[in-house]
Amino acid sequence: AWSNGRLKSGMHRVMMSGDKDRYSIAAFAVPNKGTIIKTPKELIDDQHPQLYKDFDFMEYFFFTASDLAKRFNSNQQIDAFAALSPPISN
Repeated sequence: AWSNGRLKSGMHRVMMSGDKDRYSIAAFAVPNKGTIIKTPKELIDDQHPQLYKDFDFMEYFFFTASDLAKRFNSNQQIDAFAALSPPISN
């Protein structure tokens, strides 16, 4: 939402050869309580209208664990929570 749909996360896939152990560590960056996720004005224009409403990160975080969010795959949850329809131009 922050990048207004202009940046996409890469697909992550690990390929192992042989019969070796694999170790993983998960690392997450979570904003402070009350942090509002907002698209910078520099990423919004007539050709790139605002796609998502401004939102409190913790509200979105709790949404992702809700029964409603379980209806969507993880790639669809941000749209279900914050998509503007229609998008807004500056």
